[in-house]
Amino acid sequence: MNYQTVKLKPAKEYPIKAGHPWIFSHAIESEPTVESGELVNVISANGEKLGIGMINPTNSIRVRMISRETDMDIDSDFFAKRLKELEKQKKPHLPPKTDGYRICHADADGLPGLIVDRYSDALVFQIHTAGMEKLRDEVIEGIKKAFKPKILAERSDVDSRTQENLKKTEPTVLIGKLDGPVQFKENGILFLVDILSGQKTGFFLDQRNTRMKVMELSKGKKVLNLFGYTGAASVYAAKGGAETITTVDISRPALDLALKNFKLNGFDPDDESRFRFIEADVFELFRDKALTDEYDLIICDPPAFAKSGKDIAKALEAYSALNKRCLWMLKEGGILITSSCSGRVSEEDFRNMLKIAYGHTGRDARVLDFFGQPFDHTEKLSFPEGRYLKTAVLEVIKAVSE
Repeated sequence: MNYQTVKLKPAKEYPIKAGHPWIFSHAIESEPTVESGELVNVISANGEKLGIGMINPTNSIRVRMISRETDMDIDSDFFAKRLKELEKQKKPHLPPKTDGYRICHADADGLPGLIVDRYSDALVFQIHTAGMEKLRDEVIEGIKKAFKPKILAERSDVDSRTQENLKKTEPTVLIGKLDGPVQFKENGILFLVDILSGQKTGFFLDQRNTRMKVMELSKGKKVLNLFGYTGAASVYAAKGGAETITTVDISRPALDLALKNFKLNGFDPDDESRFRFIEADVFELFRDKALTDEYDLIICDPPAFAKSGKDIAKALEAYSALNKRCLWMLKEGGILITSSCSGRVSEEDFRNMLKIAYGHTGRDARVLDFFGQPFDHTEKLSFPEGRYLKTAVLEVIKAVSE
């Protein structure tokens, strides 16, 4: 194809050759005057062809690479081939009896601004960037060719679109008929997902590792699941043999779906001797000291507090306050499984925040585990900016001074 050309400054091609998908404005020698989202050829300072990218003249991330090949059509066949390759690469690494996972994780998977999630026979996609928005029809046709889904829905109602001067769109079913929540399985455990109204594409697929850890550690424990959403971690705790489970979320519809998820897996959510479901804001509960029990295991997976660099300091304050309160509610030897999904908060920042929080409570902790996003939410060595999820598994122990 006869795309216009972006030329890089000397030595700025090396990150691209290594697999990094972004070209920043300061790395560019010359660029065409084109509309946001147009496809461009990218060449080095000495004229070497580096591939095809999507340009946004208003963004410091000026170009996002979509192909390392040149002179090719970015059409529905391109998307169908790439998406089928991604699923083929990822499926062998999935746990048994799992048909809910991420097929495409945007820039890290070579398709900038595109998310594609599978829930059994239902597929959900999101478009985040101007470049991918221009290719929306090709994306849809590519998904259809690759997977022939019974249900295909679009969830391009994300805030990140506004950073690309795009409007958020209403959730839409493009193929099939949706009569209610969609059922899928993870590690043989059944879940219902609201793909039109739920958070993200309806489910936190990226917390699969956390849920497995919860099941491993829950036997005989009093468990508190904060920001519990539709109760996935709580169901894993029940499967793991927890003595009692308290699930807290601010959303009534989410908790209603949690009740259904319990029933779907053979548990009676009306058994108040074992299960509690609290509709409340976690911060208000803590402020009002409404949760007074001591717990053996607390799961704390709050929403992203840092949406931009200027939010980092306040985000760390919020994480600190939250984790200190959790620590006070844990018994000696209790375990805190705590996460941050804020990409702007580094692993080092998160670990340091936890260290200080524990210090303020006069307690210490043993790190049992520390992990990031699962493999289907691809993290590439060449693209550390794509790392966002951090989860620490901490066991409360006596401080040395005690």
